Amino acid sequence: MQKNVKEALFLDKLFALLETNGEVMEAVKHQKLNKKHYSYEELCTQNRNTENTLKAIKGNKALEAKLEGLFKELPLLPIKHLKTTECLELNELFEIKAFLFYYLQLQENLKQHKLDSQHPLPDLQNMFSLLDPEGNKLPTFRIYPFYSNTLTTLTAKQFNIANALKETRHRDLERAKIDLQMPTLKEEFTLSRNRKEQLEAILSSKYFIVVSEGLANYNFRLADSAEATVLKAELHQLSKDITEEENQILAHLTSQIQAAFNIFELAYYSIGEYAWDFCLAKFARHYSCCFPTLTPSFAGIFFTEAVNLPLQQFLQTLKRNYQPLNIAMRQKDNLITGPNMGGKSTALITIGQMCVLASLGIPLPAQKAKLPLFEEVYYNHDSGENSETLSSFAREVVSLSNMLQRKGNKLILLDEFAKGTNPEEGEAICVATLKYLINSENTIISATHFSAPTELTGLAHYTLKGIDEQSFKRLEKMQDSSLETRLALLAEAMDYSLLSVSRKTAPPKCAIRIAGILGLPEEILAELTKE
Repeated sequence: MQKNVKEALFLDKLFALLETNGEVMEAVKHQKLNKKHYSYEELCTQNRNTENTLKAIKGNKALEAKLEGLFKELPLLPIKHLKTTECLELNELFEIKAFLFYYLQLQENLKQHKLDSQHPLPDLQNMFSLLDPEGNKLPTFRIYPFYSNTLTTLTAKQFNIANALKETRHRDLERAKIDLQMPTLKEEFTLSRNRKEQLEAILSSKYFIVVSEGLANYNFRLADSAEATVLKAELHQLSKDITEEENQILAHLTSQIQAAFNIFELAYYSIGEYAWDFCLAKFARHYSCCFPTLTPSFAGIFFTEAVNLPLQQFLQTLKRNYQPLNIAMRQKDNLITGPNMGGKSTALITIGQMCVLASLGIPLPAQKAKLPLFEEVYYNHDSGENSETLSSFAREVVSLSNMLQRKGNKLILLDEFAKGTNPEEGEAICVATLKYLINSENTIISATHFSAPTELTGLAHYTLKGIDEQSFKRLEKMQDSSLETRLALLAEAMDYSLLSVSRKTAPPKCAIRIAGILGLPEEILAELTKE
């Protein structure tokens, strides 16, 4: 989808309502929303999976909380790297084991609630056991001595020698205390240059070495005796031997994991699909969504109580009501007329949002919906390319021309197309463009104030109901109210219902009255009345 169209339809705000929990779910969301095309079969399957997940979590808060917690803990893994690396690092095995730990719990819960048939869930218990040889059943990993008798022997020897070294150094320190007659000495200490007698005794002894010295102090450390030196050398060699043995263990574990990596990879991507199903199910439950009836070819566009969620939430901040949209368009080519502020743009944006959501397999915020699939949804109120160097009319023409060059089945939403030039030419351009589009394979919904398009054959004509006469008269008596109050009352009085009307029905003309309600000076309104 074109970035500018995405912004114009407020899809970023809409997609932000798809709440994710955890890095795996967030990564899958990004991937799903940026996929270029889903087939009809893929979307039907996705809707079915989401609906099954919704049925499972609806009314079962414990299951929802459990799944959410497990999905949150899943680590994001660099699958391609893990599959091909020569030797897995300790931290990589840690991440793999953590994934397996939470995967097995998810697998159990999904099976328990009969969701395990939606995506493959191979058994990875043996792989987890490989990384959990002591059977602790924790999402942590270390190189266990269990993996190698040699490692067990080496670590035991290392432990014993380390203790022997500790005891040797303790004896050396006690000997130094006695010989130097300084009972408070430690293995490491700082001594002031002012304590000359003690300083001379320590410097001339064999027990301590100078680590560093400054203008005021000396820093000492207990020197290694011959016995301590031997023990340290043994520890150093043991450390090398242990590292070599651990590398062999890592190589062995790598070979075993990579031998079964195809199954692991399948599980990893499947659990990502389950995370997406869960994300969509939460969205559907929270916003009372429906699962649309999708048609492989055009069989009309129908929505019952469709909601533009970003707009609804914005109106809630203003403490204003939102009126859901009902659409029943049986033809591919459609025209919408209506009063200023009557909701034409909102209708187009809402239709665009619904069609994009459906094309991505996302439940629709509506009671019921039936619609075809479109490869592209185009809306002419995008900012377009070269927005800083072109006028609004030029941007609109360039954007439309570029869109027409792209292939694919499109839904074309035209919002007051060609209004940015002189009215006579603008109307002529609008009519010519609609004639051209009517003869194309695309679906068109055009909103306009121009009268000439209503004369075109082949266009199904709809109008927004608007404001009734009684409401107009009431609003016209409230000129002393604040603009904010008048705007709120105007919105409440507006009926956004979309009505089917016959061809040649002229667009409503109530702009002057609305301008008066909005505060246009009486002197200007008087001039308009004269004309």
